[in-house]
Amino acid sequence: MNKFVHSLLFRGVVAHLLLFVFLFIKDLDFFCANIYDFLIYYFTSLIILILVLGQPSRTLSRISDQLDHLIESDVSENGELSNLSDKVKILGKSISISRNNLESQRNQLDSILTYMVDGVIATDRQGNVILANTAAQNYLNQSAQDLLDHPITKVLNISHEYSFYDLLEKEPELVIDTTNHLGKPIFLRVKFVLFRRESGFIAGIVAVLNDKTEQEKLEQEQKQFVSNVSHELRTPLTSVKAYLEALEDGAIHDPEVAHSFIHVSLNETNRMIRMISDLLTLSRIDQKKLPLNKEVVNFVDFLRFQVGRLAQLADADPLNNFTGKFHFVVDFPKGPIWLEIDPDKITQVIDNIIGNALKYSPDGGEIRVTLVVKPSKVLLTISDQGMGISKSDLANVFKRFYRVDQARNSQTGGTGLGLSIVKNIITLHGGSIDAQSQGIGKGTSFIICLPYTDQLSDYNNNQEWDATFDSEFDEVNE
Repeated sequence: MNKFVHSLLFRGVVAHLLLFVFLFIKDLDFFCANIYDFLIYYFTSLIILILVLGQPSRTLSRISDQLDHLIESDVSENGELSNLSDKVKILGKSISISRNNLESQRNQLDSILTYMVDGVIATDRQGNVILANTAAQNYLNQSAQDLLDHPITKVLNISHEYSFYDLLEKEPELVIDTTNHLGKPIFLRVKFVLFRRESGFIAGIVAVLNDKTEQEKLEQEQKQFVSNVSHELRTPLTSVKAYLEALEDGAIHDPEVAHSFIHVSLNETNRMIRMISDLLTLSRIDQKKLPLNKEVVNFVDFLRFQVGRLAQLADADPLNNFTGKFHFVVDFPKGPIWLEIDPDKITQVIDNIIGNALKYSPDGGEIRVTLVVKPSKVLLTISDQGMGISKSDLANVFKRFYRVDQARNSQTGGTGLGLSIVKNIITLHGGSIDAQSQGIGKGTSFIICLPYTDQLSDYNNNQEWDATFDSEFDEVNE
Protein backbone atom coordinates (compact mmCIF):
# COMPACT_ATOMS: atom_id res chain seq x y z
CA MET A 1 0.00 0.00 0.00
CA ASN A 2 2.84 2.38 0.85
CA LYS A 3 4.44 1.81 -2.55
CA PHE A 4 1.17 2.51 -4.30
CA VAL A 5 0.72 5.78 -2.40
CA HIS A 6 4.17 6.91 -3.62
CA SER A 7 3.69 5.59 -7.15
CA LEU A 8 3.31 7.64 -10.32
CA LEU A 9 -0.19 6.19 -10.97
CA PHE A 10 -1.52 7.22 -7.57
CA ARG A 11 -0.27 10.75 -8.01
CA GLY A 12 -1.88 10.96 -11.45
CA VAL A 13 -5.25 9.73 -10.12
CA VAL A 14 -5.20 12.23 -7.26
CA ALA A 15 -4.32 15.07 -9.63
CA HIS A 16 -7.14 13.98 -11.98
CA LEU A 17 -9.65 13.91 -9.14
CA LEU A 18 -8.64 17.33 -7.90
CA LEU A 19 -8.96 18.74 -11.39
CA PHE A 20 -12.54 17.48 -11.83
CA VAL A 21 -13.49 18.62 -8.34
CA PHE A 22 -12.28 22.07 -9.24
CA LEU A 23 -14.25 22.05 -12.51
CA PHE A 24 -17.37 20.78 -10.75
CA ILE A 25 -17.22 23.49 -8.08
CA LYS A 26 -16.45 26.19 -10.64
CA ASP A 27 -19.63 25.50 -12.64
CA LEU A 28 -21.78 23.71 -10.08
CA ASP A 29 -25.19 24.43 -11.62
CA PHE A 30 -24.18 23.21 -15.06
CA PHE A 31 -22.67 19.94 -13.91
CA CYS A 32 -25.53 19.21 -11.47
CA ALA A 33 -27.94 19.50 -14.38
CA ASN A 34 -25.72 17.21 -16.46
CA ILE A 35 -24.45 14.93 -13.74
CA TYR A 36 -24.47 11.80 -15.90
CA ASP A 37 -22.42 13.45 -18.65
CA PHE A 38 -19.97 14.71 -16.02
CA LEU A 39 -19.56 11.22 -14.56
CA ILE A 40 -19.07 9.73 -18.02
CA TYR A 41 -16.34 12.30 -18.76
CA TYR A 42 -14.74 11.73 -15.41
CA PHE A 43 -14.57 7.93 -15.57
CA THR A 44 -13.62 7.89 -19.25
CA SER A 45 -10.70 10.25 -18.67
CA LEU A 46 -9.79 8.32 -15.51
CA ILE A 47 -9.61 5.03 -17.45
CA ILE A 48 -7.46 6.69 -20.13
CA LEU A 49 -5.19 8.13 -17.45
CA ILE A 50 -4.82 4.76 -15.76
CA LEU A 51 -3.98 3.12 -19.09
CA VAL A 52 -1.42 5.79 -19.92
CA LEU A 53 0.28 5.87 -16.51
CA GLY A 54 -0.22 2.26 -15.56
CA GLN A 55 2.43 0.81 -17.81
CA PRO A 56 5.41 3.04 -16.72
CA SER A 57 4.21 2.79 -13.13
CA ARG A 58 4.19 -1.00 -13.29
CA THR A 59 7.58 -0.96 -15.00
CA LEU A 60 9.10 1.22 -12.29
CA SER A 61 7.50 -0.95 -9.63
CA ARG A 62 8.92 -4.14 -11.16
CA ILE A 63 12.39 -2.59 -11.37
CA SER A 64 12.14 -1.55 -7.72
CA ASP A 65 10.97 -5.05 -6.71
CA GLN A 66 13.78 -6.65 -8.67
CA LEU A 67 16.36 -4.40 -7.01
CA ASP A 68 14.93 -5.25 -3.59
CA HIS A 69 15.07 -8.92 -4.53
CA LEU A 70 18.68 -8.59 -5.69
CA ILE A 71 19.65 -6.91 -2.43
CA GLU A 72 17.85 -9.34 -0.12
CA SER A 73 18.24 -12.73 -1.81
CA ASP A 74 20.98 -14.98 -3.17
CA VAL A 75 21.07 -14.78 -6.96
CA SER A 76 24.19 -16.84 -7.54
CA GLU A 77 22.20 -19.66 -9.14
CA ASN A 78 20.62 -17.43 -11.76
CA GLY A 79 23.25 -16.24 -14.25
CA GLU A 80 21.28 -13.33 -15.68
CA LEU A 81 20.15 -12.06 -12.29
CA SER A 82 23.66 -12.52 -10.92
CA ASN A 83 25.10 -10.44 -13.76
CA LEU A 84 22.49 -7.74 -13.20
CA SER A 85 23.18 -7.79 -9.48
CA ASP A 86 26.92 -7.31 -10.05
CA LYS A 87 26.27 -4.37 -12.36
CA VAL A 88 23.90 -2.79 -9.86
CA LYS A 89 26.49 -3.21 -7.10
CA ILE A 90 29.21 -1.74 -9.32
CA LEU A 91 26.93 1.18 -10.13
CA GLY A 92 26.27 1.73 -6.43
CA LYS A 93 29.97 1.63 -5.62
CA SER A 94 30.74 4.05 -8.44
CA ILE A 95 28.10 6.47 -7.19
CA SER A 96 29.43 6.17 -3.64
CA ILE A 97 33.04 6.70 -4.78
CA SER A 98 32.04 9.71 -6.88
CA ARG A 99 30.15 11.21 -3.96
CA ASN A 100 33.11 10.65 -1.62
CA ASN A 101 35.51 12.15 -4.15
CA LEU A 102 33.32 15.20 -4.57
CA GLU A 103 33.09 15.58 -0.80
CA SER A 104 36.87 15.19 -0.44
CA GLN A 105 37.55 17.72 -3.19
CA ARG A 106 35.14 20.17 -1.61
CA ASN A 107 36.85 19.76 1.78
CA GLN A 108 40.27 20.23 0.18
CA LEU A 109 39.07 23.35 -1.61
CA ASP A 110 37.60 24.71 1.63
CA SER A 111 40.90 24.01 3.44
CA ILE A 112 42.95 25.67 0.70
CA LEU A 113 40.73 28.75 0.69
CA THR A 114 40.72 28.92 4.48
CA TYR A 115 44.51 28.78 4.88
CA MET A 116 45.45 30.83 1.81
CA VAL A 117 47.48 33.94 2.51
CA ASP A 118 45.73 35.72 -0.35
CA GLY A 119 42.11 36.73 -0.04
CA VAL A 120 39.58 35.23 -2.48
CA ILE A 121 36.14 36.65 -3.23
CA ALA A 122 33.73 35.06 -5.75
CA THR A 123 30.51 36.54 -7.10
CA ASP A 124 27.46 35.38 -9.01
CA ARG A 125 26.35 36.72 -12.40
CA GLN A 126 24.85 39.83 -10.80
CA GLY A 127 28.08 40.73 -8.99
CA ASN A 128 26.92 39.75 -5.51
CA VAL A 129 29.45 38.01 -3.27
CA ILE A 130 28.80 34.29 -2.83
CA LEU A 131 32.17 33.29 -1.29
CA ALA A 132 34.84 35.02 0.79
CA ASN A 133 37.67 33.12 2.47
CA THR A 134 39.13 33.90 5.89
CA ALA A 135 42.01 35.98 4.49
CA ALA A 136 39.60 38.22 2.57
CA GLN A 137 37.49 38.72 5.69
CA ASN A 138 40.59 39.67 7.70
CA TYR A 139 41.93 42.01 5.04
CA LEU A 140 38.61 43.85 4.73
CA ASN A 141 37.82 43.64 8.46
CA GLN A 142 34.36 42.23 7.73
CA SER A 143 32.66 38.97 8.64
CA ALA A 144 31.25 36.51 6.12
CA GLN A 145 27.73 37.73 6.90
CA ASP A 146 28.78 41.30 6.08
CA LEU A 147 30.25 40.25 2.73
CA LEU A 148 27.83 37.64 1.37
CA ASP A 149 25.03 38.82 -0.96
CA HIS A 150 26.55 42.31 -1.19
CA PRO A 151 27.86 43.83 -4.46
CA ILE A 152 31.60 43.32 -4.83
CA THR A 153 32.09 46.95 -5.85
CA LYS A 154 30.59 48.02 -2.52
CA VAL A 155 32.60 45.44 -0.57
CA LEU A 156 35.88 46.71 -2.10
CA ASN A 157 34.72 50.35 -1.88
CA ILE A 158 35.28 50.97 -5.60
CA SER A 159 31.68 51.63 -6.64
CA HIS A 160 32.51 55.29 -7.31
CA GLU A 161 35.03 54.25 -9.99
CA TYR A 162 33.80 50.92 -11.38
CA SER A 163 30.57 49.09 -11.95
CA PHE A 164 30.36 45.31 -12.01
CA TYR A 165 30.17 45.36 -15.80
CA ASP A 166 33.37 47.44 -15.91
CA LEU A 167 35.08 44.68 -13.95
CA LEU A 168 33.75 42.08 -16.40
CA GLU A 169 34.92 44.00 -19.45
CA LYS A 170 38.24 45.44 -18.28
CA GLU A 171 39.38 42.97 -15.59
CA PRO A 172 41.49 45.77 -14.04
CA GLU A 173 44.28 45.37 -11.53
CA LEU A 174 43.71 47.75 -8.63
CA VAL A 175 45.50 48.85 -5.48
CA ILE A 176 43.15 49.79 -2.66
CA ASP A 177 43.87 50.95 0.85
CA THR A 178 41.86 49.66 3.77
CA THR A 179 42.14 48.70 7.43
CA ASN A 180 42.54 45.05 8.43
CA HIS A 181 41.06 43.18 11.40
CA LEU A 182 43.99 44.31 13.57
CA GLY A 183 43.17 47.94 12.91
CA LYS A 184 46.31 48.49 10.80
CA PRO A 185 46.18 50.35 7.46
CA ILE A 186 47.17 48.08 4.58
CA PHE A 187 47.46 48.19 0.79
CA LEU A 188 45.74 45.44 -1.21
CA ARG A 189 46.44 44.58 -4.83
CA VAL A 190 43.25 43.20 -6.38
CA LYS A 191 43.18 41.07 -9.54
CA PHE A 192 39.92 40.10 -11.22
CA VAL A 193 39.39 36.88 -13.18
CA LEU A 194 36.22 35.89 -15.03
CA PHE A 195 34.60 32.63 -13.99
CA ARG A 196 32.98 30.77 -16.92
CA ARG A 197 30.84 27.68 -17.15
CA GLU A 198 31.60 24.81 -19.53
CA SER A 199 29.14 26.32 -21.97
CA GLY A 200 31.21 29.51 -22.06
CA PHE A 201 28.71 31.73 -20.27
CA ILE A 202 30.10 34.00 -17.56
CA ALA A 203 28.99 32.71 -14.17
CA GLY A 204 30.64 35.45 -12.12
CA ILE A 205 33.98 36.95 -11.23
CA VAL A 206 36.76 35.97 -8.83
CA ALA A 207 38.80 38.68 -7.06
CA VAL A 208 42.20 37.78 -5.57
CA LEU A 209 43.43 40.11 -2.81
CA ASN A 210 47.16 40.26 -2.10
CA ASP A 211 48.67 42.24 0.78
CA LYS A 212 51.27 44.59 -0.71
CA THR A 213 51.78 46.76 2.36
CA GLU A 214 55.44 45.83 2.89
CA GLN A 215 56.19 46.09 -0.82
CA GLU A 216 54.57 49.52 -1.04
CA LYS A 217 56.47 50.61 2.06
CA LEU A 218 59.76 49.32 0.62
CA GLU A 219 59.15 51.11 -2.69
CA GLN A 220 58.41 54.35 -0.87
CA GLU A 221 61.56 53.96 1.24
CA GLN A 222 63.62 53.31 -1.89
CA LYS A 223 62.23 56.41 -3.58
CA GLN A 224 62.87 58.46 -0.45
CA PHE A 225 66.38 57.02 -0.18
CA VAL A 226 67.24 57.96 -3.78
CA SER A 227 65.80 61.43 -3.21
CA ASN A 228 67.81 61.89 -0.01
CA VAL A 229 71.07 60.69 -1.58
CA SER A 230 70.56 63.03 -4.52
CA HIS A 231 69.89 65.96 -2.21
CA GLU A 232 72.77 65.21 0.17
CA LEU A 233 75.29 64.92 -2.67
CA ARG A 234 73.97 67.88 -4.66
CA THR A 235 74.25 70.30 -1.73
CA PRO A 236 78.03 69.92 -1.09
CA LEU A 237 78.75 69.65 -4.81
CA THR A 238 76.93 72.91 -5.40
CA SER A 239 79.00 74.57 -2.67
CA VAL A 240 82.28 73.21 -4.03
CA LYS A 241 81.34 74.30 -7.55
CA ALA A 242 80.49 77.81 -6.37
CA TYR A 243 83.79 78.20 -4.49
CA LEU A 244 85.82 76.85 -7.43
CA GLU A 245 84.09 79.27 -9.80
CA ALA A 246 84.85 82.12 -7.42
CA LEU A 247 88.50 81.07 -7.32
CA GLU A 248 88.55 80.89 -11.11
CA ASP A 249 87.04 84.39 -11.36
CA GLY A 250 89.92 85.89 -9.41
CA ALA A 251 89.47 85.06 -5.75
CA ILE A 252 92.55 82.85 -5.97
CA HIS A 253 94.72 85.96 -6.05
CA ASP A 254 93.52 86.93 -2.56
CA PRO A 255 95.44 84.51 -0.28
CA GLU A 256 93.10 84.88 2.70
CA VAL A 257 89.91 84.43 0.68
CA ALA A 258 91.44 81.62 -1.39
CA HIS A 259 92.53 79.76 1.73
CA SER A 260 89.01 80.06 3.20
CA PHE A 261 87.35 78.83 -0.01
CA ILE A 262 89.75 75.88 -0.31
CA HIS A 263 89.20 74.97 3.34
CA VAL A 264 85.40 74.89 2.89
CA SER A 265 85.72 72.90 -0.35
CA LEU A 266 87.92 70.33 1.41
CA ASN A 267 85.40 70.02 4.25
CA GLU A 268 82.55 69.48 1.81
CA THR A 269 84.62 66.95 -0.13
CA ASN A 270 85.46 65.06 3.05
CA ARG A 271 81.78 65.07 3.95
CA MET A 272 80.88 63.52 0.59
CA ILE A 273 83.62 60.90 1.03
CA ARG A 274 82.24 60.00 4.48
CA MET A 275 78.72 59.79 3.06
CA ILE A 276 79.77 57.52 0.21
CA SER A 277 81.70 55.34 2.67
CA ASP A 278 78.61 55.10 4.89
CA LEU A 279 76.43 54.27 1.89
CA LEU A 280 78.79 51.46 0.89
CA THR A 281 78.71 50.13 4.45
CA LEU A 282 74.90 50.14 4.46
CA SER A 283 74.88 48.47 1.06
CA ARG A 284 77.11 45.66 2.35
CA ILE A 285 74.83 45.31 5.38
CA ASP A 286 71.72 45.11 3.18
CA GLN A 287 73.39 42.47 1.02
CA LYS A 288 74.57 40.59 4.14
CA LYS A 289 78.16 41.05 2.97
CA LEU A 290 79.47 42.77 6.11
CA PRO A 291 81.38 40.04 7.98
CA LEU A 292 81.98 40.15 11.72
CA ASN A 293 85.50 39.34 12.87
CA LYS A 294 84.57 38.40 16.40
CA GLU A 295 87.01 38.11 19.26
CA VAL A 296 86.56 37.42 22.95
CA VAL A 297 87.56 40.65 24.69
CA ASN A 298 87.42 42.09 28.17
CA PHE A 299 84.61 44.53 27.52
CA VAL A 300 85.38 46.67 30.59
CA ASP A 301 88.98 47.35 29.50
CA PHE A 302 87.81 47.80 25.93
CA LEU A 303 85.30 50.48 26.94
CA ARG A 304 87.78 52.20 29.24
CA PHE A 305 90.26 52.42 26.36
CA GLN A 306 87.67 53.77 23.91
CA VAL A 307 86.33 56.39 26.31
CA GLY A 308 89.85 57.55 27.16
CA ARG A 309 90.75 57.82 23.50
CA LEU A 310 87.65 59.86 22.71
CA ALA A 311 88.24 62.08 25.75
CA GLN A 312 91.69 62.99 24.38
CA LEU A 313 90.21 63.62 20.93
CA ALA A 314 87.60 65.90 22.47
CA ASP A 315 90.38 67.94 24.11
CA ALA A 316 92.50 68.05 20.96
CA ASP A 317 89.45 68.76 18.73
CA PRO A 318 91.36 68.08 15.49
CA LEU A 319 88.33 68.57 13.22
CA ASN A 320 86.83 71.57 15.03
CA ASN A 321 83.58 69.62 15.35
CA PHE A 322 83.10 70.09 19.09
CA THR A 323 81.96 73.11 21.04
CA GLY A 324 84.23 73.06 24.12
CA LYS A 325 85.50 71.10 27.12
CA PHE A 326 83.60 68.00 28.25
CA HIS A 327 83.49 65.93 31.40
CA PHE A 328 83.47 62.13 31.03
CA VAL A 329 82.10 59.92 33.82
CA VAL A 330 82.18 56.12 33.61
CA ASP A 331 80.54 53.49 35.80
CA PHE A 332 81.93 50.01 35.03
CA PRO A 333 82.02 46.74 36.99
CA LYS A 334 85.30 46.19 38.83
CA GLY A 335 85.94 42.71 37.42
CA PRO A 336 86.43 41.74 33.75
CA ILE A 337 83.38 41.12 31.52
CA TRP A 338 84.21 38.88 28.59
CA LEU A 339 82.16 39.35 25.41
CA GLU A 340 82.48 37.96 21.91
CA ILE A 341 82.36 41.00 19.64
CA ASP A 342 83.94 42.53 16.56
CA PRO A 343 86.16 45.20 18.17
CA ASP A 344 86.38 47.34 15.03
CA LYS A 345 82.61 47.40 14.51
CA ILE A 346 81.82 48.11 18.16
CA THR A 347 84.47 50.84 18.11
CA GLN A 348 82.57 52.38 15.19
CA VAL A 349 79.37 52.23 17.26
CA ILE A 350 80.96 53.94 20.28
CA ASP A 351 82.66 56.56 18.11
CA ASN A 352 79.36 57.45 16.48
CA ILE A 353 77.30 57.72 19.67
CA ILE A 354 79.90 59.55 21.76
CA GLY A 355 80.76 61.68 18.71
CA ASN A 356 77.11 62.77 18.50
CA ALA A 357 77.14 63.50 22.22
CA LEU A 358 80.22 65.74 21.76
CA LYS A 359 78.68 67.54 18.77
CA TYR A 360 75.36 68.33 20.40
CA SER A 361 76.39 68.91 24.04
CA PRO A 362 77.08 72.35 25.51
CA ASP A 363 80.51 73.49 26.66
CA GLY A 364 81.41 71.70 29.90
CA GLY A 365 78.65 69.12 29.50
CA GLU A 366 78.86 65.72 31.14
CA ILE A 367 78.97 62.49 29.13
CA ARG A 368 78.25 59.42 31.22
CA VAL A 369 79.06 55.84 30.12
CA THR A 370 77.55 53.03 32.22
CA LEU A 371 77.88 49.25 31.91
CA VAL A 372 75.46 46.95 33.77
CA VAL A 373 75.59 43.14 33.68
CA LYS A 374 72.36 41.12 33.58
CA PRO A 375 71.97 37.29 33.62
CA SER A 376 71.96 36.95 29.82
CA LYS A 377 72.93 40.39 28.56
CA VAL A 378 74.95 43.51 29.23
CA LEU A 379 73.50 47.01 29.02
CA LEU A 380 75.77 49.82 27.83
CA THR A 381 74.25 53.27 28.37
CA ILE A 382 75.78 56.45 26.92
CA SER A 383 74.09 59.63 28.15
CA ASP A 384 74.73 63.30 27.43
CA GLN A 385 73.35 66.67 28.52
CA GLY A 386 72.90 67.92 24.99
CA MET A 387 70.03 69.28 22.93
CA GLY A 388 67.82 66.20 23.48
CA ILE A 389 65.27 64.66 21.15
CA SER A 390 61.53 65.24 21.04
CA LYS A 391 59.29 62.24 21.59
CA SER A 392 57.99 62.49 18.03
CA ASP A 393 61.55 62.13 16.69
CA LEU A 394 62.69 59.25 18.91
CA ALA A 395 61.07 56.58 16.71
CA ASN A 396 62.89 57.91 13.63
CA VAL A 397 66.45 58.57 14.80
CA PHE A 398 67.72 55.25 13.41
CA LYS A 399 66.28 55.85 9.93
CA ARG A 400 68.63 56.68 7.09
CA PHE A 401 69.21 60.41 6.50
CA TYR A 402 66.93 61.32 9.39
CA ARG A 403 68.18 64.35 11.30
CA VAL A 404 66.71 65.98 14.36
CA ASP A 405 68.49 69.28 13.71
CA GLN A 406 69.21 69.84 10.02
CA ALA A 407 71.11 73.12 10.51
CA ARG A 408 73.32 71.70 13.24
CA ASN A 409 74.09 68.59 11.17
CA SER A 410 75.19 70.70 8.24
CA GLN A 411 77.61 72.60 10.45
CA THR A 412 79.14 69.47 11.98
CA GLY A 413 79.32 67.58 8.69
CA GLY A 414 77.02 64.72 9.65
CA THR A 415 75.77 62.38 6.95
CA GLY A 416 72.56 61.26 8.66
CA LEU A 417 73.59 57.62 8.22
CA GLY A 418 75.62 56.99 11.37
CA LEU A 419 72.85 55.82 13.69
CA SER A 420 71.39 53.59 10.96
CA ILE A 421 74.80 51.89 10.66
CA VAL A 422 75.02 51.63 14.44
CA LYS A 423 71.65 49.91 14.68
CA ASN A 424 72.59 47.41 11.96
CA ILE A 425 75.95 46.60 13.58
CA ILE A 426 74.30 45.96 16.95
CA THR A 427 71.66 43.81 15.24
CA LEU A 428 74.42 41.75 13.57
CA HIS A 429 75.81 41.10 17.06
CA GLY A 430 72.41 39.77 18.14
CA GLY A 431 71.67 42.83 20.27
CA SER A 432 69.43 45.88 20.22
CA ILE A 433 69.70 49.64 20.70
CA ASP A 434 67.20 52.17 21.96
CA ALA A 435 67.16 55.96 22.28
CA GLN A 436 65.58 57.77 25.24
CA SER A 437 65.10 61.47 25.92
CA GLN A 438 62.84 63.58 28.10
CA GLY A 439 62.55 66.19 25.39
CA ILE A 440 64.34 69.14 23.82
CA GLY A 441 67.19 70.46 25.96
CA LYS A 442 67.12 67.53 28.40
CA GLY A 443 69.84 65.31 26.94
CA THR A 444 69.74 61.90 25.28
CA SER A 445 70.57 58.35 26.35
CA PHE A 446 71.42 55.45 24.05
CA ILE A 447 70.98 52.00 25.60
CA ILE A 448 72.85 49.18 23.85
CA CYS A 449 71.96 45.60 24.76
CA LEU A 450 74.44 42.84 23.83
CA PRO A 451 74.12 39.10 24.52
CA TYR A 452 76.25 37.80 27.38
CA THR A 453 77.04 34.42 28.88
CA ASP A 454 79.09 33.73 31.97
CA GLN A 455 80.63 30.71 30.22
CA LEU A 456 83.31 33.13 29.00
CA SER A 457 84.06 34.36 32.53
CA ASP A 458 87.15 32.13 32.82
CA TYR A 459 88.42 33.13 29.39
CA ASN A 460 91.77 34.86 29.31
CA ASN A 461 93.54 35.66 26.06
CA ASN A 462 96.09 37.95 27.75
CA GLN A 463 94.80 40.80 25.66
CA GLU A 464 95.85 44.11 27.16
CA TRP A 465 94.29 47.46 26.31
CA ASP A 466 96.31 50.62 26.70
CA ALA A 467 95.39 52.15 30.07
CA THR A 468 97.15 55.49 29.54
CA PHE A 469 93.81 57.26 29.20
CA ASP A 470 92.61 56.54 32.74
CA SER A 471 93.21 60.09 33.87
CA GLU A 472 91.01 61.54 31.17
CA PHE A 473 87.74 60.70 32.93
CA ASP A 474 86.24 60.00 36.33
CA GLU A 475 85.32 56.43 37.22
CA VAL A 476 82.54 56.04 39.76
CA ASN A 477 83.86 52.79 41.21
CA GLU A 478 87.33 54.16 41.91
